[in-house]
Amino acid sequence: MVKKFLLMTQQPALAEQVKLIAQKAQWQVEQVTTPTGLVVKLDGDQYHGVWWDLTNVNLDTTIATVTLIRDQVMGPIMIMTRTLTDCLAQKLYQARVDDVVLLPFYGAALIAQTKQRLWVYSRLTQPKVVTREHDYSLHVEGHQRVGEWQIDEKNYLVTKHGQQIQLTPKEFQLLMYLVNNRGQVLSRDQLVNGVWGYDLLETSRIVDIHISHLRDKLEDDSQHPVHLLTVRGFGYKLV
Repeated sequence: MVKKFLLMTQQPALAEQVKLIAQKAQWQVEQVTTPTGLVVKLDGDQYHGVWWDLTNVNLDTTIATVTLIRDQVMGPIMIMTRTLTDCLAQKLYQARVDDVVLLPFYGAALIAQTKQRLWVYSRLTQPKVVTREHDYSLHVEGHQRVGEWQIDEKNYLVTKHGQQIQLTPKEFQLLMYLVNNRGQVLSRDQLVNGVWGYDLLETSRIVDIHISHLRDKLEDDSQHPVHLLTVRGFGYKLV
């Protein structure tokens, strides 16, 4: 399988340099220029790692976005910066960044460093995917039902009409938050605080994207949802 990476940078020269060295390792690189663009990309596809250029991005935005995407990236998140202080390093590593790369960098060193991190992630024990049907009559605790949706909280499993629905970790967390507050109108800020636990820029877009994906996967007609409802001017609620 060809490994795919996301590069977040607004510097064309850096993007070209990274793409050239990645090509030598037979890796694919997709560039985005904004943190929100990176979040959208990750929500639509899987990547083996992220390179993040800190040059033109606010540190608070960086910390918030890395915190948001950390459980979506089962691979290295590496920050590129021209200067590094003890305080900056501490904040980045507290956000679960894997490495900090000083600019300018040596191509061979970046490839070797990334390969090492990929090896570490390959050694991690992956959670088992539950594919068998569950006997819900024997296991009531930890299960929720919404219409034809059966939600197994313990195994992070959602089924509809007996078919397993693949959700990302954040989609599952968002669904559970809505289910646990069913019938209540929740603002986008409430959803972000309850699911992501961090103040984010462009909050409404991130929430709307995740709600849209849940509707596509769970509703019979995503354009006319019967469970994941929009309350105009306020937010969302699950019924």
